Amino acid sequence: MMAESVGTAGAPETEMDTDRFSERAETGTDEAVLAQQLDEEYKIKRERLQKLEGEAAELRTELAQKDKEIAELRELLGLTPIAKLKRTVENSTIFQKTRELGDRVKSSESFQKTSSTLSAAGQATSAAVGTAASKTGEAFTKVGTSVKESPTWQGIGDRLRSASITVKEKLSSQRSYSESPQNHEAEESQSYANADDA
Repeated sequence: MMAESVGTAGAPETEMDTDRFSERAETGTDEAVLAQQLDEEYKIKRERLQKLEGEAAELRTELAQKDKEIAELRELLGLTPIAKLKRTVENSTIFQKTRELGDRVKSSESFQKTSSTLSAAGQATSAAVGTAASKTGEAFTKVGTSVKESPTWQGIGDRLRSASITVKEKLSSQRSYSESPQNHEAEESQSYANADDA
């Protein structure tokens, strides 16, 4: 037979119930231990991750510095892509033949004559353009002077001066009229007379 004991609620407990309770207690303890172990493993892995990320950042910085140094050295040694291309083109047979042809053309008598003719023509053209520009400037100056001295232009100037003087006189006479004390008395008496009439 199973041993019976009285539980907290007054119901009889069996040995089987006690075993279940102890299993639960052990399971709870095991879960707490397991949770603690997982937490410790997490912290260890997290620290390892941070350490590796730091090392990777240092390596990237070092690599960038080395890449910069490599680029500077290549440039100093003339090993840039453009320099390589230039050397390749200069060493090609087509470039060599083209250079030889150019040298022969430049040393030919016809090239020399054409070159001197074009140089003389360029100098003559420059002189002609300079002369034309100075003569055009002189012509504009003469036209401007003759227009200013013409009777029509003089008449317009006289009319503008006359109109300006007339406007100034009218403005000053209105100002002096409105500022005179006799004018104020006349205006006041006239306003009283108008008020009496009304």
